[in-house]
Amino acid sequence: MNIKKVHMKNPEIYRKGTVLFTFGVVFNVLLCTVLIMGSVILTKKGNATGKEVVELTKEKGVEIFEDVYELYKGAAGDLRVDSEETMRMLAQYDAVSYDLNLSFDIPNKSIHGINYMTIRAEVDTFRTIYINLHDNLKVNSIGIKNKMRTGINYREAKDIPQWDSSASYTQTKDYIVITLAESDIPMKGDLLAIRIDYSGKPVKKGFDSFSFKELYGNMYIYTLSEPNWGPVWWPSKDFPDDKATMNMRLTVPNGMKGISNGKLESEIPNEDGTTTFSWSSSYPIATYLVSIVVGTYTYWEDTYTSLDGTKEMPVVYYAFPKDSAKARIDWKSTPEMVKYFSETFGEYPFINEKYGNAQFGWTSGAMEHQTITSYGYLLVTGDNRYDYVNAHELAHHWFGDAVTLKDWKNIWLNEGFASYCEALWMEHKGGTEAYLAHMKGFDFGYFSGTVYAPQGFIDNPAIYATIYQKGAWVLHMLRGVMGDEKFFAGMRDYYEKFKYSNADTENLVAVMEQHYGSSLSWFFDQWVYKGTGRPKYEYSWKFEDFQGQTGSGVYTVRLQLKQVQKETIEVYKMPVKITVVTDAGEKEFSVFNDTREQSFLLTVDSKPKEVIIDKDGWILKKAAKGTYEK
Repeated sequence: MNIKKVHMKNPEIYRKGTVLFTFGVVFNVLLCTVLIMGSVILTKKGNATGKEVVELTKEKGVEIFEDVYELYKGAAGDLRVDSEETMRMLAQYDAVSYDLNLSFDIPNKSIHGINYMTIRAEVDTFRTIYINLHDNLKVNSIGIKNKMRTGINYREAKDIPQWDSSASYTQTKDYIVITLAESDIPMKGDLLAIRIDYSGKPVKKGFDSFSFKELYGNMYIYTLSEPNWGPVWWPSKDFPDDKATMNMRLTVPNGMKGISNGKLESEIPNEDGTTTFSWSSSYPIATYLVSIVVGTYTYWEDTYTSLDGTKEMPVVYYAFPKDSAKARIDWKSTPEMVKYFSETFGEYPFINEKYGNAQFGWTSGAMEHQTITSYGYLLVTGDNRYDYVNAHELAHHWFGDAVTLKDWKNIWLNEGFASYCEALWMEHKGGTEAYLAHMKGFDFGYFSGTVYAPQGFIDNPAIYATIYQKGAWVLHMLRGVMGDEKFFAGMRDYYEKFKYSNADTENLVAVMEQHYGSSLSWFFDQWVYKGTGRPKYEYSWKFEDFQGQTGSGVYTVRLQLKQVQKETIEVYKMPVKITVVTDAGEKEFSVFNDTREQSFLLTVDSKPKEVIIDKDGWILKKAAKGTYEK
């Protein structure tokens, strides 16, 4: 996400933390708050300049404030917390597929849904089914079929004839709890089909879980469920490590488009003045990546050809009519981006379906919904200034959508990776200098907490920066440690090994160690698991004639290197590049710094003029020159 991503670029609005906006604040304080939060709200990742923030605030100040306020109001609390008993109950089954049918009452801002679920029993003692659904929605009826016992051969749950919708259930704040009848109790491995009919008014939670919003005179309906707000609009087993296939059927007023994940199977007009758009996702999808966007759009598409030349995939675009000309400029490079990331990590993971962008009601954030990124409408400018957002969200389809985190402690595996891919795209387009400049822009000087298992979620601006920007720095530094060949081989292997499933940080470490050839625990401990800061180097140097041979033209540089930071990591062990500037040019050395104080002897063939520590910025650090100690 670019908040998330614009999940989100520049710490874009991420949760937890103090409430920044309150009613009744004097105008000046309000204005300052809006400008400060602009870095979060306007550019998704922290790369907007102060000028851009001011200009965008002037243009859309009220809307931006409303988005920030609503985001914080919804995200600052009330995240679902599941008890150990609930988790034990949920572990008794695996979600296999969903077939969700939605229609909308726009004047009343309400929905009606029928979700056909297929689940697999994981134990022989399965008696009670817990399904996530918030109590803002009312369950009308539930039906159950044991597919193994009916003997009916059907492809989808919705195809089961003569549903008996009399299953016994109760509804709590966060769950539907279904008690199975004796005739429906499964054996381990049995498949159960469940039909849930429900209706009500979705509520806005988190980053904007479900919204009816008027923009430019048109009504739009859209969702953004990360991390666990999907149940405010549809029933599911709402955990990222339980992926399933998904069908989505959206019945919308004629003239509107119903957009969702996967492949568009049909677009059928109905006699009542509505149209039903049917989408299918044959690849496993995590519930938080399921998306709907409904509204009036200008549509066009490009084509991406697979690396082996055998498949042509549509790259689709849905823009607000007012913005379509600008969007054609901003999104034109998308197929090239798909090709670049495919060449770098492996073929685009959803090649049999699509990739696309759809504008939605966020101002400057975006969200990597599987195969169809939701794109903040103020990010469409017609001058490509937010190409990095496009790259970020697309990169998530490798790291986040195909390889999905096992749990939210590992959120950096989504956001740190996608942020780093921004820099890789910059390198592809502008070379090493552009890459290093982008990474430098990710260093805010201070990061809060650890990269792994942050104390809160990314809606907290401090945590956002740690997960996105420091997470990207972790990969940048790992590349410096491993070297390009081993690093990118490891990244490709990690993607291929966990594609269409889930991974955690330990899985990444294991893969990268295989390619590195030795342990990397020292690296991940200090940068991901335990460290909250960075090394602060203090260095000094002097030079003398090599072995006392005056006039030889060869010199010995005596370098003293200290780490003087005060934090939990006393010594950051890192290879450090040392650049010695001489009369004849520069000479580069690589030393491994693994103690608090260390001395190195370097030999150069011209008179030294200066010594620079980590000149190109491969280490997240601070460095200051000290006095040489004899």
